[in-house]
Amino acid sequence: MVALRAWYDPDDDDEPIIVAGTDDADALLERLATDRAAMRVPPLMQLSRRDPDGWAVLHVGINTDRGVLTHTASTGSFVTANVSTIGGPPLTYDYMGHLRELPANSEIPLADLRKAVHDFVLSNGERPESVGWQPEE
Repeated sequence: MVALRAWYDPDDDDEPIIVAGTDDADALLERLATDRAAMRVPPLMQLSRRDPDGWAVLHVGINTDRGVLTHTASTGSFVTANVSTIGGPPLTYDYMGHLRELPANSEIPLADLRKAVHDFVLSNGERPESVGWQPEE
């Protein structure tokens, strides 16, 4: 397993946080959940792998009891899809001070999000198959 880099700190974005396993990923998810309580807009973090074998980026956002993932690699850009949510205005998440709009149906339960983040970490950046995806526009 390759150590991944996480970017999540609007006050100090010069150095990434190293994620060497699922325990490190869980600590970041807990931080997102804790920070969400004090934020007007749900937070996003970036988890990435860049090495000679390729690259992959997973954005992870938490909004109280649900969250959203985006995955970008050479195969394309995707966002999670929740088939039980249809229509509605776009969702807004905050990535280090930059607002990002996502489809209304992109939020999934936190348990599913956590499993998908673990899958991403354990597979060195492959798009997790444990959740549904839709092309990101």
